[in-house]
Amino acid sequence: MRKWFATYFGFSHRELNGICVLAVVLLLLWGIPRLLSFRSDETDGNLAARVAEIDRFLATAGIRTSPARGNVYSPTGEHNIPVPEISYFTFDPNELPVVDWKRLGLSERQVRMIKNYEAKGGRFRKKEDLAKIYAINDADYARLEPYIEIKAAKPARPVRQDKLADPHMAAAGEAGSGVQRTGPSAISMNQPPALHIDLNDADSLELQYLPGIGPVFASRIVRFRELLGGFHDVSQLMEVYGFDSVRFAALEKQVYVDTAKVQKIALNTADYQRFRDHPFINHKLANAIVQYRNQHGQYRAISDLLRIAIMDEQIFRKIAPYLTVVDD
Repeated sequence: MRKWFATYFGFSHRELNGICVLAVVLLLLWGIPRLLSFRSDETDGNLAARVAEIDRFLATAGIRTSPARGNVYSPTGEHNIPVPEISYFTFDPNELPVVDWKRLGLSERQVRMIKNYEAKGGRFRKKEDLAKIYAINDADYARLEPYIEIKAAKPARPVRQDKLADPHMAAAGEAGSGVQRTGPSAISMNQPPALHIDLNDADSLELQYLPGIGPVFASRIVRFRELLGGFHDVSQLMEVYGFDSVRFAALEKQVYVDTAKVQKIALNTADYQRFRDHPFINHKLANAIVQYRNQHGQYRAISDLLRIAIMDEQIFRKIAPYLTVVDD
């Protein structure tokens, strides 16, 4: 038996040394990952606690950037994303332009959810209402809250009493006085109140005086006006989401636009993002406008845009009223 064992299981001194070394290597390969995993779990727990503590400090200090990298910290675990420098100012969250929300450090997704809330007729009546927006986390609300100043709702612009007089009351008053008016000056029982509203100045409450315009459409008009920088023609109402020719025909004669209030983009100083934010300019055209300026120098006239290969006359006519070669 001993001879049989020695024949099949006997090892030389050199072979025994090799087996020992192999065993040590296998033991290290088995133990090191488990040791690292244990240390990693402990480190992650400490890191999460430190990150939470830093977030609380940054929120109270009004800072949203990571002190180490200068980037936005994402609590969802996403990579840090560089953002432009945040600037703070006193603001009313109701109908605040998109560009101002971005100046305050909000992302595209957060701004989109706020504007969707407004488009559905939502309104911020107190500071805490902003925190109820799903996309606004506690840290964002904590840094923005000191700057929120909600103004009282602006009363509707006064309109001549003869235009807004109730037909029933007018008829009753005239009957009581024994005076009966006839002819074109008489107020018809079925005639809607006559209005004359500037689309570039009216708020969502004033717009609801127009026939066929409720809170939703009023908010959509204001939002589209902010994205455009102002209406330059009444017919642009047709580009508001959901607007149709019947609704437009009912109010066309009751609205106008003051083109002096249109906010224009300076062709020779605006950057790519400024062009891209305009709803009539897509990313390819925005890049082409900037690249043409870099290659050929400053624009001397707005018509120089027609030299860009991807620019056609239809697009040019739409964007020309929003551009200027005079630097503000």
